[in-house]
Amino acid sequence: MKVEVEKLGNSCVRLRIEIAVDEVNEELERNYKALRTKVSVPGFRKGRVPSSILKARFAEHVKAEAIQNLVPPAYEQALISERLIPLGNLDISPPMHQMEIKENQPLAFEAVVDVKPDFVLPEYEELEIDKSPANVPREDVDAYIHRLQAQHATYTPLEIDRLVQEGDAVRIDWECFVDGKPITDGRREDMDVELGKGTLLPAIESGLIGMRANETREVEADFDLNHQNPELAGKHAVFNVALHAITEKHLPPLDDEFAKDLEYENYDQLYGAIWNNLVEEQKAMLYQRQREEVLQQLIEKTEIEIPGSIVDQHVQQTVQNVQQQLRRDRQTPEQAGIDMEKLPTELREDAIRQTKQSWIFDSIADRERIRVTDDELDIEIRLIAEQQNRDAQKYASLLKANNRLEEFRTTLRDDKIYRFLIQRASAKRSLIIS
Repeated sequence: MKVEVEKLGNSCVRLRIEIAVDEVNEELERNYKALRTKVSVPGFRKGRVPSSILKARFAEHVKAEAIQNLVPPAYEQALISERLIPLGNLDISPPMHQMEIKENQPLAFEAVVDVKPDFVLPEYEELEIDKSPANVPREDVDAYIHRLQAQHATYTPLEIDRLVQEGDAVRIDWECFVDGKPITDGRREDMDVELGKGTLLPAIESGLIGMRANETREVEADFDLNHQNPELAGKHAVFNVALHAITEKHLPPLDDEFAKDLEYENYDQLYGAIWNNLVEEQKAMLYQRQREEVLQQLIEKTEIEIPGSIVDQHVQQTVQNVQQQLRRDRQTPEQAGIDMEKLPTELREDAIRQTKQSWIFDSIADRERIRVTDDELDIEIRLIAEQQNRDAQKYASLLKANNRLEEFRTTLRDDKIYRFLIQRASAKRSLIIS
């Protein structure tokens, strides 16, 4: 078999494939022999029909069968031999149903296909990221402990008869109604609140000012347009508020007893554990920022031509999925907060970015031989299963059944690549301390 490759761009090639005469003749002969054992022709015993009769009556059928048996494998073999990764949009010329195949002649055809393009990775040292170490000052630890102390505060009713003032602590019940109906999870009892701390809606806090113990009052308020519950966003509500008492706040002393209540041996151990946790949180946040910086710079510094067919396919499929989901939910795009006119553009940008990242990471993994072994995969699955209090074997079986095992392996591989890149990247010059 002969193969010629013509580049039509960085992400498209034309393959000229010629199947040798010997292969053509062997395939035609094999098909005629197979046909001889199946067909019955008057005047001849089954299996004894002469080739001339078969060729006269069944030539078109045999030739079509031969083309189906020869062309797809030849195309696949050409891709392998030329080390090409097809991405879709295969265009064979002439189409298989129009090809002509003859004895003692090679079978030639062309295939135009989108392929994974060549691209050059930037030098890792060209990537510049924030490499400053995690640093949690003592003041931040103190502030955290004071918040913890406030969470464990106790409140005692004041033995006085006066009206609620700004800055008071109060014990209240409240229930919320929207359109005259109580909302889900919209009731609290014996709730201790410090006014002015933003715990309650401003309208409710204002409504409490001037109330007396054992008094009940209706307070009207509007939920924020960006409320975490979309069903309540921007809604007008009525709160029934009952004041039990004005209270006095008591903070627990920051001592060994406070630490023991939190299951630490003493206050020093509590303080050290909190400091260490804050450092680990900052390290995690720094690592996440470094990942984002590395990825953004890789995408910006790597010239890759993404075939339009891949982007179009992603956009069309995602739009269809969104439309199907809206129908299942019986929602309009407006109700779901989706702009269907802008969606294709947003999806196109997302598809290009995701494809670039995937190809760049595949290239780095190949060049640097970054892999996730079965043992590493098994260890990580067990760790996650333990964290979720699940059976590791059942969890692995679930991932496999949902075809997510290799996706999980890719996620672990990508994390290895991120850590490799972060190690090799340069520190931002403005952050280097002399």
